[in-house]
Amino acid sequence: MAKDPGRALLWAWLVPGAGHWYSARRCRAALYGLAVVGVFAAGLAMGGLATVSVYGHKWAFLLQVFDGPLTIAAAVASHVARSKPIPSQVADLGLTLTLVSAAFNVLVMADAYYLADKPKDAED
Repeated sequence: MAKDPGRALLWAWLVPGAGHWYSARRCRAALYGLAVVGVFAAGLAMGGLATVSVYGHKWAFLLQVFDGPLTIAAAVASHVARSKPIPSQVADLGLTLTLVSAAFNVLVMADAYYLADKPKDAED
């Protein structure tokens, strides 16, 4: 049975992989959710909370918002901790990984939107 694409999109933004879970595609949900959250967590581990900062990297933060509440929580924690960016290659790699995670989640969200309107039996 087809699901509401708008709801799948919202779930995919709120929790990476949840849009696919909503559409009864459990394997994809687990794979995509672990990939998005794992790459985002690796980026935070390398660059610290300062990699997700409205003040430090405002243009990067606009893309990072596509990781959903993960980004919002990390940005609030960064603001509360008053984290300063660490000028190093590892911190830059951390920022890059959080951006890759967000860009991948945009694709995951689009896939969840597309698949929600399509019955599971109709997949190619």
